[in-house]
Amino acid sequence: MLIHRLATLTGLAVATLFLASPANALTMAECSTKYNAAKDAGTLAGATWNQFRKAQCGTDAAATTDTKPADTKKAAETKPAKAAKATTAAAADSTAKGLTAKECSAKYQAAKAAGTLNGMKWNDFRKAECAAGASAAADTKPATTKAAAAPADSKGLTMAECSTKYQAAKTANTLKGMKWNDFRKTECGAAASDDDTVPAPSEANYTKEPAKPTTAAPKGVTFPSAISPKYASETPGKGRMHTCLDQYYALKDANALGGLKWIQKGGGFYSLCNAKLKT
Repeated sequence: MLIHRLATLTGLAVATLFLASPANALTMAECSTKYNAAKDAGTLAGATWNQFRKAQCGTDAAATTDTKPADTKKAAETKPAKAAKATTAAAADSTAKGLTAKECSAKYQAAKAAGTLNGMKWNDFRKAECAAGASAAADTKPATTKAAAAPADSKGLTMAECSTKYQAAKTANTLKGMKWNDFRKTECGAAASDDDTVPAPSEANYTKEPAKPTTAAPKGVTFPSAISPKYASETPGKGRMHTCLDQYYALKDANALGGLKWIQKGGGFYSLCNAKLKT
C-alpha cells in the first residue's frame, strides 16, 4: 500500500512539473528566428532580446547570461537588402539635382546671361541649384568656359563684330557720348592699353596723307599690294586708307601686328601700309 501511494505521488509530481512548464518554450534557434521576424515587422515594442526571450520563448527570469540572437539567413539577407535599397533611394534623392562643377558653372553663367540670378552669388547658387549642401567644398569661383563667357558679357569680339555693334548702338542712340575706342574696351573686350589711334570704319575720315615712315615694319607684318576693289570708286588716298584699315583689323584679330599701332611716331601701320600701296 505504501509503495502504491509513493508511486501515485511521484506520478502527480511529474505531471505537475510538466503542466507548469511553459507551453511556448522554444529552442534558442527558434526564439532567434521569432525575434528577428518581430524585429523586421517592427512589433518588438522596444523589447530587448532577453526581454523577448523571457516573454515570448518560455525563458524564465533565471535564464542564462544575456546573449545576442543568432541572425537567421533570412534576416541576414533581408536587412542588407533593405539597407541597400534605402541607401540607393537616399543617394537618388540627394543627387536628383546633382550637377558636376562644370555643369553647375554653365548653368550659373546661363542664369547670369539671362539676368535671373536676382543678386545670388556663385556659392549660394551652387548650394541652391546644383545640390551642393552647406558642407560642400570650400568656396570657389565658377569655371568660366569660352562658350559661357561670350553670351554672359559680350566680350572678345572681332574688330568687325565690334564695329557692327558700335554702329548699331550709334544708330539706336544708346552710346551716351561713348567714343569708338572706349566702346571697344567696354563692350568688345579690348584691353585698357589697346591702340587708341585706330578709328571706327564709319569714322575713318581721310583728310591728308599720313607722314612718310622712317622705320621698317616689324618682321612678319603683311600689307596689301593694291587698293581693295570695293574702294575703287573712292579717291586714291581714301581708298588706300580704307584698304589699310581693313588689313589692320584682320591682323589685329590674328594678333599679327607685331606691336604696331595704327598711327605712331616713326611709322605706324597706316603710314607703312600707305607707302606700300603707293609704290
